[in-house]
This record gives sequence, C-alpha cells and structure tokens, in this order.
Amino acid sequence: MGLNYFDRNPYLSRNGTIEHREGKGTVIVIDETIDFIKKHKDGNQPLFAVAWFPSPHYPHAEVPDGPKMYEGRPHPGYYSEITLLDQQLGRLRDALRSMDIADNTILWYCSDNGGLIEWSSGGRGMKGSIYEGGLRVPSIVEWPAKKLSGRSNVTATTSDMMPTLLRMAEIEVKLPHPLDGQDLCGVIAGREQERKQGIGFWHGVGKGHKVHSDTVLKAYLEKQTAGAPLPYDKERLMLDVNDTTKVPEDMAQGHAAWNDWPYKLHRINGETYELYNLATDPEETINLVDDPAQQARFNEMKQALGDWMQSAIRSLNGEDYD
Repeated sequence: MGLNYFDRNPYLSRNGTIEHREGKGTVIVIDETIDFIKKHKDGNQPLFAVAWFPSPHYPHAEVPDGPKMYEGRPHPGYYSEITLLDQQLGRLRDALRSMDIADNTILWYCSDNGGLIEWSSGGRGMKGSIYEGGLRVPSIVEWPAKKLSGRSNVTATTSDMMPTLLRMAEIEVKLPHPLDGQDLCGVIAGREQERKQGIGFWHGVGKGHKVHSDTVLKAYLEKQTAGAPLPYDKERLMLDVNDTTKVPEDMAQGHAAWNDWPYKLHRINGETYELYNLATDPEETINLVDDPAQQARFNEMKQALGDWMQSAIRSLNGEDYD
C-alpha cells in the first residue's frame, strides 16, 4: 500500500492511484487486509495476504482509543503503538473466525528487526545492530487444523518463510535462483530440533535512496486531481532499479554475521572478527575468536560467512536472476 513508513492520515497508492486516507496506519492496514480476504476467500484459488504494520515506529502517533495506559512511564508512545498492533492483530483473527476460514488458514506473525529500546530488545544492541538485540524477535505460527502446539528454540529467519509456506501449501516449485532460507515444516511440527544451514546477516553493505513517501504521494495526488502531468519523472522513480553499478565481490564493508547455532561469528568491515556461543553467552560478551579450542570452528564459519557474502553480492549484482 505505501512506499515508506506512515502513521496517521497517510497518503497511499492503490495500483498507482493516490488516496489520502484518514485514520491510524495500522488500523487502515488491517481494514484493507480484511476487505481483501473477504473479496477472495470464496475463489477457486488459495489466498495469500501480507499485512505490513507501520507500528511501532517514530513518531509514535498511533495511540489506541481509550485511557492512556502508559502515561508517566518511559517511552509511552512506543508501548502504546505495540498495544494498538496487538488490538489489530486480534481484529484480524476475529475476522478469520467470523468468515469461518480460520481453521485452515496459516497465520504467521513476526517482526522485521529488534527493538527500539536496548534494554528491552532481548540482547546486545538494538534495531540496526547485527548483535542479537537487533535481530532476535518472536515468531508465532497459528494453524488450527494442524493443532500446532509448544515452542521451539531453533533459530530461524524471515528468509525461511517462503520455502516453508510453499511446503505447507503443498506447492511444488523449482526456483531459478538460490534461496537463503530453508523449509521449517519439520521444526514447526516438532519433528526436527535443528536447522540444516546457517543464517547470514549483513548491515551497511551499501546505501539506498531516501524516498519521503508522503511528500511524493501528496504531490502526485494534487496533480492527479487536477489532471495535470505528474510531478516526478520516470528516471527519478526508477532510480534504484536503473542504478546498475556493480559491487566488487570482495567488498566487505559493514557488519556481517553468520549464525550456526549455537555459535555466531561477526565480521566487522572485513577486518575484525568476534565469535560467541549464544547458548551460554546470549549477550555476546565473551569473544572466543582467539580461543585455541575454537580455531577449527572459527575457520569453518569464516569460510561459510565469506561464501554467503559473495553469494549476496552476486544476487545484488543481478547475476542470480535472468
């Protein structure tokens, strides 16, 4: 729906036509999600919907209706937006039940990065960090027909969602490009207790182009309403698409990491390495990189991380895609 973050009264695009919507962005997202599901639930094809919540996000203007629950506490807007998000997820679940499709609907919830407040982020660092505080988030899968229950401590990533959902839906597909994720059906069903491959992370590999969506879309709406030519040329809108500058395959700037549970290796600007045992040191405070007993593991993980980083660069350069 939107090109960027939005809170209240956002400008949004519907198939290229700009709308100025009134209300809270997270509520609007669920309004549209429920309408979409109602429209397509009786079709002869499986239904797939994704709801990207703008909350919780600065400037924390999406306050729930009713009494102010966190007044006088630190970060009241942050926690109020989380409360609003909880309420809207509840609305979605209620809607699935009222449409009598909840039983065989897979509902998968997770966040996209760690918390905005370090002391509550679940580990060292916070959003924007490759330490666990910037990465570790809850993931909840609901599928009443399969009677899923219990919890799993197996590490997972959002890259696992695509192959897992394809397997859940019993869809056979042969993809022409490599995947970073893996099918987690065995983990979700409780049959498997570990993942088959490591997980790579990389922050600061390059810079994108800032797009202030409200400014852009408001200008579009004004021109569309007046029947005037659009205010931005195609070259500006296609800036990221047409920027085909190749990234050197040996480029190592930024902060990368390789999680091969329970060990996690960090590579910072290609020069500094840190190795942690997350099972015994979840706060990543005891660096094992110089421990003689860990040298074989360090060398193996260093190679795996380097191979994954080269794969990421090849994808970034378009070499994995026709």
